[in-house]
Amino acid sequence: MPGYYDDNFGMWDIEDEDDVRFYRELQRTNVEKKCKQCGRMVSIQPQYAICDSCATKIERGMEY
Repeated sequence: MPGYYDDNFGMWDIEDEDDVRFYRELQRTNVEKKCKQCGRMVSIQPQYAICDSCATKIERGMEY
C-alpha cells in the first residue's frame, strides 16, 4: 500500500487507482503559499489558510 503525503490532508494510504487519480488531480490544483499558523511555505488548496500539521495540532487542542 503506497503512502502519499500532502500539506492539505496529511498522510494518504491509497490502494485504489481511482483514489490515486483523485490525489494527483488534487496536487495539480494546489498553490504555494505561507501557512498562516506556522509560517512555512506549503503546497495547499487555494481556499486553505493553514497546513495539515497545524490543523491537526489545533484539532488536538494546541494553541498558537
